[in-house]
Amino acid sequence: MIRLSAGIPERVDIPGRLILVDSVTTGQGVDIALLKNSTPGTVMPGRKAGFRLVEDFGGLILTSALDCEVGIFLATNDVQLGGTAGGEVVIPSGVAVTNDLAHSIPVTLTSSSNTTPIPVSLASIRVNNTAAQPIPVLFGGTVAPVLGVVTVDNTNAEAIPVLQKPGEVFEIHVANTDGQALPVVQKAGVNFGVIVNNAEASAVFTQPRAASVWATRETLAASVSNGAPVAVSDVVGVLIAAQVTRRGLRLRNVGPNPVAIGAAGLTFANAAVVIQSGETWLEADAPGAAWYAICDAGLVTTINIQGVIQ
Repeated sequence: MIRLSAGIPERVDIPGRLILVDSVTTGQGVDIALLKNSTPGTVMPGRKAGFRLVEDFGGLILTSALDCEVGIFLATNDVQLGGTAGGEVVIPSGVAVTNDLAHSIPVTLTSSSNTTPIPVSLASIRVNNTAAQPIPVLFGGTVAPVLGVVTVDNTNAEAIPVLQKPGEVFEIHVANTDGQALPVVQKAGVNFGVIVNNAEASAVFTQPRAASVWATRETLAASVSNGAPVAVSDVVGVLIAAQVTRRGLRLRNVGPNPVAIGAAGLTFANAAVVIQSGETWLEADAPGAAWYAICDAGLVTTINIQGVIQ
């Protein structure tokens, strides 16, 4: 224990490498200057209980603004001594901490408020956690783009939201094994376009779901059939009978008047398709159906028919 008088420096000629202030009877602390080669160094003002310094020195000069007593430890080697709450440790040359993977170093970062950031700067960070202990990461502001490949694992019930900016084009590459189908859910009103590239010797396998309706076009037509001209009046009549093997239907209105074609019960007033004199109508959606024809009141015309047969 060293007794200090107000404003009077007290010289301690004990060399060492560790200084630890154990107690100071005044709240203002004590000023400490290190002696190196008998020359006082920079004054460290107001050092209080718990202050710890590791640095070579040849002695000390202690000064207090008030009368007080100072409890101080001086040693030539670093030792572990208990400190008080709020104590300060100063190691000018820095601290090196080395550990292996089997001996983790627990670190708790606390802040005076939730909005006060805690700066942490490490050259390399390795975080080990289990699947049951996720590590939450909050990005604020603009995040720099990630170069390379990013792998995102998620469950079927957890979609990955993606916001596409105007003018951007997305490319989606899906990799799967032969035995793993790619489920696709089509929303109402959405039309899908699928392009399948395969080698000539490799078939493309498709499997419809229950209650699905598939329409396929197996082969091109094999023959053309020229029907006899049909006279059409203002009384609805069958222009051509149904034929399931007919793959295409061509109707030419020879004239001299417009003609309407449609289903049974057709009238000229409610017709959706009207063929003008000299025009040809190509029907590809329902060429195998039965088609009816009618002219407007008091008029007649002639229709030439050509069928494309499977």
